[in-house]
Amino acid sequence: MKGQSRMTRLFSDLFGGEIIARKNLDRYTLFILYLFFLMGVYLLWGLKSQDLMATIKKNEAIIEEKKIEYHQKELNLTGIDQRTRIENMLKQEGNNTLHAPTDPPKRIVMKF
Repeated sequence: MKGQSRMTRLFSDLFGGEIIARKNLDRYTLFILYLFFLMGVYLLWGLKSQDLMATIKKNEAIIEEKKIEYHQKELNLTGIDQRTRIENMLKQEGNNTLHAPTDPPKRIVMKF
């Protein structure tokens, strides 16, 4: 019984705040509040930096996709430009027999 009363008294002193008055810890109250404030700022700073890093990763992936799209469009435009250049050269030479294919390619089978 004596052990239980001692434990209950310790809990009541701890949660009631009497231990602070008995140990004369009330003079450190502002310092303790300052430490809690700094701890909160540190946690918020860490969360904000993690959020920023996630945004950076997502933007890097988007930039990579846009680069791929840009290079594909550039290749398509280069091919179109070359085709029109060749067609213009053929027209200047007066050769009207060559033109872009209209039928799909056919397979040639060779028998030995």
